[in-house]
Amino acid sequence: MSEQNGSTEPPIPGTAVARRPAPVVRCRRCHRPLRNPESRWEKLGRHCADAPAPTRVYVIDQDHLPGT
Repeated sequence: MSEQNGSTEPPIPGTAVARRPAPVVRCRRCHRPLRNPESRWEKLGRHCADAPAPTRVYVIDQDHLPGT
């Protein structure tokens, strides 16, 4: 309203909001900063989203089953 009539009224106390930069969102796998809105939502970069989930393989010496 104050822009229309040319007056320079101060803002109502408590209504002025300081602008702050958007928080940095990083990829869950490679930890690179994300800029694409969809990637930021999923927290996965475009290369990491297409990659299969890593699986752990444990090599353990085991006893043979009887009868085999």
